[in-house]
Amino acid sequence: MSSTRALIDDITRLKTERNAIILAHNYQPAEVQDIADYVGDSLELSIKTSKLPAVEVVVFCSVDFMAETAKLLAPEKLVLLPDPAA
Repeated sequence: MSSTRALIDDITRLKTERNAIILAHNYQPAEVQDIADYVGDSLELSIKTSKLPAVEVVVFCSVDFMAETAKLLAPEKLVLLPDPAA
């Protein structure tokens, strides 16, 4: 249990340091949704990316084409896709 807490603490710290958010599609496992800043459908999350001007890094837990859509809508942001095979 403490390793889970440590992982959550590390993720939270990195989000703050990198001015990042985590977006999770609603089909992601509960553990991913729990740490995400926003949960929803892919298009909704891609649009959300463009409406958060202070955010620099977006970790998009979804399918690759929606992370690409987020990048198109917010080209100034770094959009990361943790699992390219999603």
